[in-house]
Amino acid sequence: MLKLEEMDTHVTMREQLFSNTDGSIVLMNIFHVDPAQADILEAAWKEDAEYMLAQTGLISAQLHRGIAGSGTFMNYAVWENLECFRAAFTNPEFQAKLAKYPDGITGSPHIFQKLAVPGICEA
Repeated sequence: MLKLEEMDTHVTMREQLFSNTDGSIVLMNIFHVDPAQADILEAAWKEDAEYMLAQTGLISAQLHRGIAGSGTFMNYAVWENLECFRAAFTNPEFQAKLAKYPDGITGSPHIFQKLAVPGICEA
């Protein structure tokens, strides 16, 4: 089963999930896996992504892998709003999928919003 670990030492994923935030959000999830199990992680993530794509509010999802044989993966998913993500993530059908990940895989999900930095980037 996927073991979830907090990415932030100041705010938990649960606190984020049940907060009130307007606008689009980005879910970033860093996975750590034995490189020999990379294909298992990719298959489990694909099943999760197919489920999420069928839910209201998911704009895009992309899985990334560290280079040079890395066992670190990053999921980057853009959602219309926190409410849509919350509904999909807390759905018992999705929660049951987390049990399909093999032991030894950790995930560190965290919710972000784009920031505007004057002269550099727009939110």
